[in-house]
Parts: sequence; C-alpha cells; structure tokens
Amino acid sequence: MKKTEIKKLDDKDLQLRYYLGGLKLICDGENQLCDYWTCNINCSCSDVPDDERIVEVKKFINKHNITNERFIKLSYWFLVGSVMKYKGAYSPLFVELDKVIEPFQFTHTKNGEIPDSSFREKELENIANEPIVKEYCSKYQLDIEDFIVLAKMSLNYHFYKLQVAKNPNDTFSDELYNIIKSHNLYVPREYIKEYREKYKDNQETIQLWNDTKEAQKNYLKLLKELLAKDSTLATELISEELSEIDFKSKEDIQKLILQK
Repeated sequence: MKKTEIKKLDDKDLQLRYYLGGLKLICDGENQLCDYWTCNINCSCSDVPDDERIVEVKKFINKHNITNERFIKLSYWFLVGSVMKYKGAYSPLFVELDKVIEPFQFTHTKNGEIPDSSFREKELENIANEPIVKEYCSKYQLDIEDFIVLAKMSLNYHFYKLQVAKNPNDTFSDELYNIIKSHNLYVPREYIKEYREKYKDNQETIQLWNDTKEAQKNYLKLLKELLAKDSTLATELISEELSEIDFKSKEDIQKLILQK
C-alpha cells in the first residue's frame, strides 16, 4: 500500500501494522537508499502480520498513553541511533521499547547518531520535581530519566519528522517543548552544533588520555619485570626515552631508579 493511502486508513490497527512495515525499510547503506518514513516519495510498503508482536506493541501504546504515530516516531529514533542517554545508559522507556520491537528484527543503524553530551542535564535535574514535569511524566507513565533524555533530544533539535498521518491527539512533543521553553532552556541550533563539536573533541581527548594511561600501565609492568632481571638494560631503555625529552643525565636517571 502506498504512503498516502496508509495515512488515510480508518482502521487504526491495520494502519499500525503498515507503520511497522515501513520501519522494516530503514536505510542500511546497501540495500535501502532512504528511510521509508522520512522520505517524501509516495512509495509502497507491506504490513506486518497481526500476531503476538502487535499485541505487545498495543500494550506499550496503551500503557504510555501515546498514539500509533508517536510509537512509530519513538521506534524510528531508537532504531537510527538518535536517542540520547542519561549517565551513559538508555532510560527505562527506551529499554522497554527495545524489548517490544526486538521481535520484529528491524535494522539498527547509526544514521541518526550524534555525540551524546550532558548539555542542560543539571538544569533538567533541577526542574524534575516541579508539578508540570511530574504531570507530564504521570500522563505518559515516564520516569524522570525518560523526561531528561527526551528533553535532551529536544534541546539538541534531534526529533526527526516522519511522513506519518498527522494526529491532533499526539501532543507528546508539544507538551515537552512547552515545559522546556517555559524554563528558557532552548538555545539556537547553531549554538548546539558548536557545543556538540567541542564536546566531541573533548571526549576524544579524554579517551586518548585513558588509552595512554592504560598503555602506560602495561608498559610500566613490563619495565618493572625487566628492571628486576637486568637493571642495566632497563636503565638504557629509560635513558633513551628520557633523552627524547632532553632529560639526558645518566646520574639523575640512576638516582631515579635507585630511589624507586
């Protein structure tokens, strides 16, 4: 069935099955050139069978008081890697979602991945107990971690728009936007891009430092073994390395070794 026809379906259960069928056509970089639900071309997709997997999807939708369209959006974001994390982990909502969609064996990609960061996390933590946030979380059965992750994605302009039917009942993102906006947490898109680049560079530097420390630890372990077996060879090795940084006094090197 073509995309425009799917959008007009009155049978919402059948529509959901086609929505899920479209998720099977996520770009994998080889066999699929574009992601079905982000593409403007009115191409076709097949529906998924009406089986136990659909039952679990409906349970998730009902539990979180969301629309079919919102479920597909959340699923798409998760599948393309655009879902951010909180303290290095996925929030409960997306852990649960992962279990629900796993039986469909959808393609997972990193097409939508951005450098994760702690941007505005502290501010979001500070408003987590406010009535407006609690009300939002209660309405959609979310944990505070879910709110923080979703808010981070919104702040990073990382909600992809999908070519699914417009549902006036889907106010999930609008409500989240209003909460964030009421606390003046949004910044221009250009600022976010610059922040992400700096954060990425900083994280790469930290990772390089960690890798260097690990290599140093292994090196020192071997050097200690060599020193115990042959202190002369160890001294020569250390001398060669220290000379590269203009530390050339053998007497000083020997003192360092003897002190150790």
